[in-house]
Amino acid sequence: MGESVHDGWYSSTHTHGGKRDPTAVIGHAPEHRDWKPGDPAIHPQIDSTARIEAFVTIDAGMQHATHVGARAWLMKHVHVGHDATVGDDCELAPGVVVCGHATLEAGVRMGVNSCVLPYRTIGKGARIGSGAVVTKNVPAGEVWVGNPAAPIQRHAEDRIRAISS
Repeated sequence: MGESVHDGWYSSTHTHGGKRDPTAVIGHAPEHRDWKPGDPAIHPQIDSTARIEAFVTIDAGMQHATHVGARAWLMKHVHVGHDATVGDDCELAPGVVVCGHATLEAGVRMGVNSCVLPYRTIGKGARIGSGAVVTKNVPAGEVWVGNPAAPIQRHAEDRIRAISS
């Protein structure tokens, strides 16, 4: 999986085409105060085309499997909480946190160190700026930034149509 360059002093792995970096932690116990060792944990469902980079963590589910969709790209140091859904073609930049029970619909992109709180939904094709903290549901196609996150661009119909086709 990895390849060495520069005569062995630097080693690199790649996840292009749907691979998982060996440092990723998949299916670890749910981080929830009600979960105890011995309680059931449902292993995540990750599409074979998803790219899972170094130091990504994807928690097991408590009520249903945590899900990562087709062609999703989880860059380094992303955390996906229990029972969350990351839709098809989503891109999560380094340091993104998707809290438990959050839903990212198809084509969502989240900037570096952004966060979506539990039980929130980010609609199809929406964009979340770096460092944003999503405290409300985000409609499809909108661009949100800030803490707390708020919209700066509404109804990007072309982006939604492109994801649908």
